Amino acid sequence: MLGLHPCKRLDFSWADWLFAVRACLAPPPWTEACERLERGWAPDGSGLVCLSVRSAFDLFLRVAGPKWRAGDEIIFTALTIPDMPAIARQHGFRPVALDIDRLTTAWDTDGLEALVGPRTRAVVVTHLFGARLDLAPTLAAARRRDLVVVEDCAQAYAGPDWRGHTGADISLFSFGPLKTATAFAGALASVRDATTRRAMRRLSRQTPAQSTGVYLRRVFRYGAVQAASNPLAYRAIAALAERLGVDASKWADSATRISQADAAQGMRQRPCAAALAVLERRIREGPAPVARRQAPARALLDALGPSAPLPTSRAEPHGRWMVPALCEDSDGLRAALRIEGFDAMRARLAPVADGEHPTPGANALADALCLPFDPRMTERDLLRLATVARPFLCGVEMDGGGDRALEAKAPKDPSDRQH
Repeated sequence: MLGLHPCKRLDFSWADWLFAVRACLAPPPWTEACERLERGWAPDGSGLVCLSVRSAFDLFLRVAGPKWRAGDEIIFTALTIPDMPAIARQHGFRPVALDIDRLTTAWDTDGLEALVGPRTRAVVVTHLFGARLDLAPTLAAARRRDLVVVEDCAQAYAGPDWRGHTGADISLFSFGPLKTATAFAGALASVRDATTRRAMRRLSRQTPAQSTGVYLRRVFRYGAVQAASNPLAYRAIAALAERLGVDASKWADSATRISQADAAQGMRQRPCAAALAVLERRIREGPAPVARRQAPARALLDALGPSAPLPTSRAEPHGRWMVPALCEDSDGLRAALRIEGFDAMRARLAPVADGEHPTPGANALADALCLPFDPRMTERDLLRLATVARPFLCGVEMDGGGDRALEAKAPKDPSDRQH
């Protein structure tokens, strides 16, 4: 039976999973674990651990917000998770959208300066799909206008050697279930201003810790998702779901999505000690979680060809967290991939709508289809994926050059095909 590759497999080993279970059964002392993790993340003292990027952003606005007035503006690069501008609104601030290029995801610094008004207080820039963009021009523009710079690196973790641009006021990294080097929960922030960092830490310590039981349930939940992500198991689940009238893709999406209620509740919590232990373990892996993606991702990109409209594909450095593709017939591409054993899905991102500034680049990119890429896929499966996808991608030159290069390296034995 042909297996079905899910769009995204979670980035943890069963050894990581067992470690998490053991940490829940015998968690370390909370304060000791937190201080050790923050020192390991940022020896310069700028590190701050939080339950999520949402909670870190909320903490930051709780500290910075009292210095601003209700109705003051925060500029967001125009494609992000909906919760970030929603948090700004909850604090009484007005999100303003700065559009991005649909292929590079870069934002226009001149456009940023044009948006800045007398009530603009901050700019939140987001690195998307694993790519890391040059922040220097934005920082220079922000400093000229006395703006705070928040750098959202939730999708761009590449190992602890890079903790965000040192010029940003705060850089935010996520280790949630779908992220690189997942710890099932948790976030790390680099907060450069010592006074701000102390205030955020004090507020964080005053919030309750997530219960170990809640975290353990998350560990078991994502362990079940990981087991179901094996292509053979996922095909069987999809077949059963079809008989029951359930969309397996929507089930997979909901199984790895944090509900709005959970996100709101967790925003004012600290991670439990077990989560801190798991996060420290993942940080100690260094760049390995990203390094193992590079060769398979390059093979897939080469097979798709240089003309394929793959946002951020040419960016360097790049963690290859997701492989988005722009396609006029995304439903047709998704159906064709499904027939051949690949399940694609859309990213969980939405344009920032401020009712005033158009965002055509963000709108187009929000409709991108994420191709099912996993470093554990065989080169033969990567070739099959590219062969199915290429005819649907706009502007692709069908010269076969990319797939011949990969086919020359692919195993010739039919038994090597992953089922």
